[in-house]
Amino acid sequence: MKIYNLNVLVEPKKAGRAPAAAGAAAGAAGPGPIIEAISGEIKEQIERDGPENILYAAGSYRGHEVVRPVDAGAFPACLTQNTDRLAFQISLPTKKDLGRRWFLKRLEGEGKKNFRLVATSDVWVIHVEIEA
Repeated sequence: MKIYNLNVLVEPKKAGRAPAAAGAAAGAAGPGPIIEAISGEIKEQIERDGPENILYAAGSYRGHEVVRPVDAGAFPACLTQNTDRLAFQISLPTKKDLGRRWFLKRLEGEGKKNFRLVATSDVWVIHVEIEA
């Protein structure tokens, strides 16, 4: 069992965007509609690989927060200053072997309704040796 983690920086596509600091402040006042829409779209893109379910949501992983807004400070200021860009952390528990390219295939390119992928961190993996 593994938990794949990475941060992504996205640019909202819709007008009426959240301010640049919204990713950090989302927890205080509740996520705004664009943050919820982007989180939902990211989650939809990574939970399945065609008909195959990638997300491992059994046992203690039931209810695991797969996508959440985070502070954009993890990315260089040249990518975030004076922009409406938002940062999200992805934390995907799975039994599959994945990598950065797997995530990129699902998150970049045309066809995204709510966001455009700007940057990603490297993927870091937590190897779970026993089931909690």
